[in-house]
Amino acid sequence: MLEIGSVIDGKYKILNQIGQGGMSVVYLALNERANKTWAIKEVRKDGVQDFATVKQGLIAETDTLKKLNHKYLPSIIDVIDDEDTFLIVMDYIEGKSLNKVLKESMEQTGLPIGIEDVLSWGIQLCDVLNYLHTREQPIVYRDLKPSNIMLRPNGEITLIDFGTAREFKIENIEDTTSLGTPGYAAPEQYGSQNHKGKARPQSDIYCLGATLHHLITGRNPAESPFHFLPITQCRTTLLEETPREFRNELLGLEMILTKCTQQEPEQRYQNCAQLQYDLEHPEELGLPYRRKLKNKMLAFSASLALAAVLGAGSLTGAALAKNTETSGYDYYVESAQTASTQEKLSCYKKAIALNPEAEDAWLGLVNAVGEDNTFTSEEDSYMLSILSSRDNGRTKDNKTLFQKNEAGYVRFAYNMGMLYYYTEGTGQNKASAGGWFDIVSKADLNSLDLGEDEDKKTAWKTRSDILGKISAYNSKIGQTNQAGDAQVSYKDYWEDLMALMSDDIAGQDNVITELRLYNEIVYQICTHYDAFREAGLTQNEMQEALDRITEAVNAADVTDNSVAKELKENILDAAVLGEKQIQAMFAANAVTPSEGGEEC
Repeated sequence: MLEIGSVIDGKYKILNQIGQGGMSVVYLALNERANKTWAIKEVRKDGVQDFATVKQGLIAETDTLKKLNHKYLPSIIDVIDDEDTFLIVMDYIEGKSLNKVLKESMEQTGLPIGIEDVLSWGIQLCDVLNYLHTREQPIVYRDLKPSNIMLRPNGEITLIDFGTAREFKIENIEDTTSLGTPGYAAPEQYGSQNHKGKARPQSDIYCLGATLHHLITGRNPAESPFHFLPITQCRTTLLEETPREFRNELLGLEMILTKCTQQEPEQRYQNCAQLQYDLEHPEELGLPYRRKLKNKMLAFSASLALAAVLGAGSLTGAALAKNTETSGYDYYVESAQTASTQEKLSCYKKAIALNPEAEDAWLGLVNAVGEDNTFTSEEDSYMLSILSSRDNGRTKDNKTLFQKNEAGYVRFAYNMGMLYYYTEGTGQNKASAGGWFDIVSKADLNSLDLGEDEDKKTAWKTRSDILGKISAYNSKIGQTNQAGDAQVSYKDYWEDLMALMSDDIAGQDNVITELRLYNEIVYQICTHYDAFREAGLTQNEMQEALDRITEAVNAADVTDNSVAKELKENILDAAVLGEKQIQAMFAANAVTPSEGGEEC
């Protein structure tokens, strides 16, 4: 065991022991130079029966976490490996496990967790699981349970213990081995005949459902009976304990958890984006809402039937259906042009359901969700749910069908990249943007007919390449490798930012896109000016960039566009602030005389 007060690797001072398991001891350590605390997990050779195997598992765990960057996941800072011990330096997660939170609630109040907390934690878990499942090589966590979820003092969760997580290979399900905790693990993880005992993303959805069911009912799923009763049956006083205004949410949550814990993976939610939307809007699944929706659907169906009777003429059933699909699509796209934002979303969604290969509705949808210069997690989930939807009984999802229209899909991908990258939103937007820009970068644009965007091919290719790289930078900023060196070259970062201004931005795009580009560049300069200086950039270079941006932004016509007007004001204010910050920094760091011969 490590000695309290000892210094590991010349920089980590052991403060005290904070945990101990069957194979490992966890310590709180202080990096005195950085004045920051870390957790150090120690596994010793003499404390483990098969150290080589355990060590291999720990290496796999650290390798998995090193690839990831999400606010609900811990970061691996350092790995110290020698013959007798294996040390993992990671984020110190202040707080307690949800298992402990549940236990304390039962002891203090006699009741499990309330619906508000369960919904909040469920939404956060969907966010992080969706991040894992949507990596280029999806990762299945496989062992979600209350003891593997830490609750921080600020109310946010952190998912810990990646010892069982594995990359999921869609083309070969057998490659993902079955591990998990009895009661929480999905049936397919036990080696069921139908699913060959292999975990998949839907397995994590089952685990999440089991976890939330345990938290709100207090019933351990590992205890008999081994099936999930409706939460109002397990906790018979739940309806009475829930305020009347939240009972629709409670009924909705019951339906959600029932769907999550279905025996067959195909009967569960197929992705966490869909699940997250329902957890954010459980009231929509409550009884009053369902009755109201049913009545609206009946009325709409009746109107369609009447229209068909009046307008069908001599058309056959098949011809009528085809005609309705075509005219219906155009009707919804045209209706969206003059509709409110919420109505636009509904119209475009209906149009896509009718014809997912056509691009107009997809492009309209992107513009509609981003027109207020924000892209919230709710809107993110909404877009992902439409992409993964299989409308009208189709065997393939909308995204797969849309990809058949290569030119249309590339246009959509570029606009999605811009939406994720340049709008305020979920905190993971820039990282998500990279995947969409990558689609454009890899496409043979010269072979595609981009219609009204034909003259923008060069600009799109350049921007997708650069913004894709900057997206990758954003996920690495502030991180160091094991040697302590920064993972981002700020010299390269600066060159890529300046390359964005080499295009005729105003001539290639609308005013909103133009201002978003300039806003991003100003933001990066104001945020990383000290790192740019250390990379060798001069005060004159930074000032020149700000001057060019200020000149271009002043020339931007924002007449009758409130979003553009606000963006313009923000950029100009930020440029002034950036200039003052840069001047002060160079003065404080005794910079050598500038080209004009005066001290900065």
